[in-house]
Amino acid sequence: MGREQYQSYADKYLDEIVTTASEMIQRPSVSGNEKEMAEYTAAKMKELGYDDVHVDRVGNVIGLMRGTGGGKSVTLNCHMDVVDAGPPEKWKYPPYGGTIAEGAVWGRGASDTKATFAIQVYTPYILKKEGMLPKGDICVVGVVHEESSGFGAMNMAADGYFTDYCIIGEATENDICVACRGRMGIEVEITGKSCHASLPHIGANPFGFLGKFLEGLKDYKLQSHPQYGSSLITPTRIHSSEKGTNVIPNTIFLSLDYRSLAGETYESVIGQLNEIAASCAVDGVTVEIKPAVIPITCYNGATGEGYMGEPAFAIDENSETVRLAKKTLEDLFGRPVATKPWGFATDSGHFSQKGVQVIGYSPAQIVKCHTVEDSVPLDMIKEGISGTLALTCAFANN
Repeated sequence: MGREQYQSYADKYLDEIVTTASEMIQRPSVSGNEKEMAEYTAAKMKELGYDDVHVDRVGNVIGLMRGTGGGKSVTLNCHMDVVDAGPPEKWKYPPYGGTIAEGAVWGRGASDTKATFAIQVYTPYILKKEGMLPKGDICVVGVVHEESSGFGAMNMAADGYFTDYCIIGEATENDICVACRGRMGIEVEITGKSCHASLPHIGANPFGFLGKFLEGLKDYKLQSHPQYGSSLITPTRIHSSEKGTNVIPNTIFLSLDYRSLAGETYESVIGQLNEIAASCAVDGVTVEIKPAVIPITCYNGATGEGYMGEPAFAIDENSETVRLAKKTLEDLFGRPVATKPWGFATDSGHFSQKGVQVIGYSPAQIVKCHTVEDSVPLDMIKEGISGTLALTCAFANN
């Protein structure tokens, strides 16, 4: 298919897709409250003639359009949840208005990731309606709880729901994202023996260990990548098992924020932290270092624990997948298309760790995510429609 055809489809379906993005924004969906958004998504997929639409055990919405046969399967993935909008008076347009103005669609989640999701939902429909359905199956997925913990994508990966390729719809400005640092929340539980602060000799003060441990963190051997940066470890919070200021606490809890590179795991990070802890031993004080988890309740009643973070992701820029994506978009747009890392964690690592070929692609602008300027320009959406169509066909026909 030539570039003119993809671009003509973008022109033809732009208004429908922008309207869909606006209607998605009008359905507030803070993490754990995606029910209305999920119901809207499932209904839209059915309206557009998907071969199968279902909701999995944690509330992810999964739509399937079967290909003509013999190609590779492709997932188009976005998250349905958004962060809280904050005070409405800080917004130029109502945060859940889905306002179309000044050549853009506005509102909480526009850039992260509802405008992109509207494009993804329409992609298999457009290809089928225009007689250009590719060989491979196309799955379109809206996941839950990305903003809180990546719980939806984590469960999809745990359940073995994979395709050959996956396009993650986090903001890329119509470039290609090929990496992101992950985030690991780490909890350090330091237990001594509580006593009155006037009699410290009869207790065991966990702060004696904490001081040495914080100093020892400077010896942690961080990983680095010449393009994607360095891993990073940062103490962020301390709290105590006792509230009083005249009590040596029984236990103190230290929170660490670890920004990881691809290949780093909780096991490798905690292993190195345990080595540092062993060098800081204090009589009468014990230490447990573990992943930080948060309780999760999904809109459909499913419960579980989510890790406080996301796994890192990286794909070789010289891989066939990235070269194919880059050539496809550059031929389509007639301009250079950058490959770059995201500056934030995404769901991509859940799937890349299982062998799925993952890239990021979206018309949204990273600087608008999580801000009161949350919006996506219509001209970038139009380019994103043609780009998503072209990438889907390139992968599914490969």
